[in-house]
Amino acid sequence: MPNATTLDDVLLALAHPVRRRTFEILFAGEARVADIAVAVAVTGEELETHITLLEAAGLVTRLRRRDGDALIGNPAPLSVAATWINTNRELWVMRVEMPGVRPASLGQPQEPLPVRDRGVDHKQRRPRPSGQRDDKS
Repeated sequence: MPNATTLDDVLLALAHPVRRRTFEILFAGEARVADIAVAVAVTGEELETHITLLEAAGLVTRLRRRDGDALIGNPAPLSVAATWINTNRELWVMRVEMPGVRPASLGQPQEPLPVRDRGVDHKQRRPRPSGQRDDKS
């Protein structure tokens, strides 16, 4: 199984469309941060936050330049996420194919558990006079 911290970093880095688009832009090669900000329609300051997460996951490397910083992409950390996804997909496929085992999401809809089985407090509740609300707005 992949290192959980690395997996978390990669999945977090790819969890936002601006970060995914930034990484996709780098498929073509090195790009200036200012140009990426224009391409993804965010301010440079907003992009910096996204770049920090991409750097933490090892998906990009910043190149300090006189005419402005640039980024290069590194696809290697994607293998950590791919390994986790593929392993789990295979396990789920095997589970579905096992006789007599069927995940609830693939079978008939399950009836909700009775309230008493959900660990809910069963104290007698006084009815609220009509017109009163719980919130204090």
